[in-house]
Amino acid sequence: MIHLLFILVFSEMALIVIFIFKTPLRKLVIMGLDRVKRGRAPIVIKTVAGTVFVVMMSYVYSIMKIQKRWIDDGDLNPTDQILMARNLLKASLMGIKSQFILFQSLKCDL
Repeated sequence: MIHLLFILVFSEMALIVIFIFKTPLRKLVIMGLDRVKRGRAPIVIKTVAGTVFVVMMSYVYSIMKIQKRWIDDGDLNPTDQILMARNLLKASLMGIKSQFILFQSLKCDL
C-alpha cells in the first residue's frame, strides 16, 4: 500500500513540474486533464475518500490492538514497538496525503 502512495506522490510531483514550465507538453496535459475530469470529479472524490478512509481506519485499528496488548500485558516488546511506529507513520502519511488529494481534486473541478 505504501508503494502505491509513493507512486501517487511522484506522479503528482511530475505534474507539478510540467505545470511550472511553459512547454507544449503543459498544454497537452491540461487538455487531457480537462477531458478526463468532465463530470466525474464528485464520484472520483467520494471513491478516493472512502478508500483512503477505510485503509486509514485499518491502520488505526491495528494501533489500537497493539495499545490494548500493551495495557493488558504492561510491557511492549520490541516487535510491537516497531509495528506501532510503522502503523503510526502509515496512518499519518495516509491522512496528510488524503487531504492533499481531495483538495487538489476539488480545486481542479472548479
